[in-house]
Amino acid sequence: MKSNIKILLLILIVINSTSYSQNKKLNLVGNWNMTDYWGNKSDFILSEDNYASMSVNGEFIDGKNFIIHGGKNDGQKGEMKYLINYGKTPIELDIIAMKENKEMGRILGVIKPLNENEFLMIWSFDGKRNSDFSENNNEQIMTVKRKG
Repeated sequence: MKSNIKILLLILIVINSTSYSQNKKLNLVGNWNMTDYWGNKSDFILSEDNYASMSVNGEFIDGKNFIIHGGKNDGQKGEMKYLINYGKTPIELDIIAMKENKEMGRILGVIKPLNENEFLMIWSFDGKRNSDFSENNNEQIMTVKRKG
């Protein structure tokens, strides 16, 4: 009898967490800390006006005003914006590189909300969206926690 109650409670917890991730619109605007598989931490900021800023290899990239390093656009001003699709499961969060209001490239992302202040995220750089949150893909999964 006790084991049946434990199983029932476990099922209710799973259903509750699944319904949270599918029904509650997570507010992603704000300042976040990203941690990758190896424990590397970086800042990740999503503004209300859809700009994304982040630290990459210790360098902070201001989404509203950053200077492009390398390639044919070296030294020119660019922007980084984000686009969220809450209608997909997992939720899609793309980072879009812009120059003169024209899309220059896109990082395809997915997120799996854990609660209102934490989610898991995977970014794909090869043009194919990776949504494998299983243990087999741990090296690709980042943990993102709201600051403050």
